[in-house]
Amino acid sequence: MFDQSFSAKNLRIISEIENRRGSNRSLEFFPTVYDATEILKERIRDTKQFRAAHRHAYSADDQAIFDDLKADRETARKARDEELLTCLSNVSQVISQKGFRISIRQVAGPKGKSVYVIPDTPKDLTAQCYYAIKQISRNISRIYKVQQANRNQIIGHLGDALSDGFPYHVIKLDVQEFYERIDHEALLSKLKADQLLSATTMRLIERLLWDYASLAGTPGRGLPRGVGLSAILSELYMREVDANISSISEVAFYARYVDDIIVLFAPTKASKTDEFRESLVKELTAKRLTVNAVKSKEAPPETSLTYLGYSFKNVCKKSCEVFMSDEKHAKYKKRLNACFVRYHRQRAKRPKKAYRLLVKRIQYLTANTQLTHSKQNAFVGIYFSNPHLTNLDQLTQLDDLLAQQIANLTHSASLQAKLERCSFKNGYTQQIFRRFHRDGEFAEITKAWRYGQ
Repeated sequence: MFDQSFSAKNLRIISEIENRRGSNRSLEFFPTVYDATEILKERIRDTKQFRAAHRHAYSADDQAIFDDLKADRETARKARDEELLTCLSNVSQVISQKGFRISIRQVAGPKGKSVYVIPDTPKDLTAQCYYAIKQISRNISRIYKVQQANRNQIIGHLGDALSDGFPYHVIKLDVQEFYERIDHEALLSKLKADQLLSATTMRLIERLLWDYASLAGTPGRGLPRGVGLSAILSELYMREVDANISSISEVAFYARYVDDIIVLFAPTKASKTDEFRESLVKELTAKRLTVNAVKSKEAPPETSLTYLGYSFKNVCKKSCEVFMSDEKHAKYKKRLNACFVRYHRQRAKRPKKAYRLLVKRIQYLTANTQLTHSKQNAFVGIYFSNPHLTNLDQLTQLDDLLAQQIANLTHSASLQAKLERCSFKNGYTQQIFRRFHRDGEFAEITKAWRYGQ
């Protein structure tokens, strides 16, 4: 039986999982763990330095010194582990108390939507809320096997379907205010009826939903946008909808990414295409969800379709091609322009820094890199952010814009020469990689994007 408790042992597992993903919050939450970790790092450096200085076979004295260094290192590791376990035990005791609840606060978010975050002070409360959310998410994920759909897989399968030549009837739906409309009674009734989650897990979920509804002023509905647990709860809530739509006889392809739904119907002679959309809306309405009519589209054969950042042209034909969406293409243009706007503003006061940053920024835009110390050390860049393109004309257009900007840099032939080696199309087709591992480098590079207006 899967252990759902909020024990120090389970919280330690969470800490290790997050640490492997590059998010070692324990160092932030617990000063004593941070200090013990710094000592461990020193002991590790001592052993490495000794090895570097003694590349030959160790003498008896060398071996004795090295054994002592290793012993010191392991002692430091044990001390760090014990300190972490002590701190997590304290967190565990608080979370397990019947009066504990996950604290959230409302802050302004993008596009006028409120988002909710756990408090950043005091540190004790932040740690308790953080680990409580992570353990609840782990419990649900392990028991219900819930996970968010893979964006790349959806686009890959959708592209294949739209290129097979069959005259599908395509419907794209956007769920209006998706998180804000999740019905609490329906969600909690399912969880209670299943009787799979522990009493503590259920109690914390119910209190979180209640507190959110009080803050948002939406009694009985909504999930806190910005809190990681909301994503997994919404996926669980939508399982029935996903299953019901997929089982409709004419549905040849169905996918949902959060609130974006795409359905390919394969009409028969008896089918009434004007009823396809009604069948989808009916399933969503049963879950008290509403379709956003402005963002939802219906596309008979031989039309274009935009979905998850890609634009499909000549859909349902063998000649179907995949482009970036117009919105994403415009974003690249805006960021490219912002690089040069920022450069010209900086050049008068700090010409060397402006030169260096412009090169870095253009390299970043036109190539690919790996985000170390982040979730799964993800690959990003012109190829990895757009891997499904079949038509590269937009990349050629970006290269043309880049060439125009470079041509204006007549004051520096060396800068022109360096930038001329950069290309969106080459970065994509050759999957060129650049390294940006200096501390603060990403923040410094992306700072220019705010100057895109």
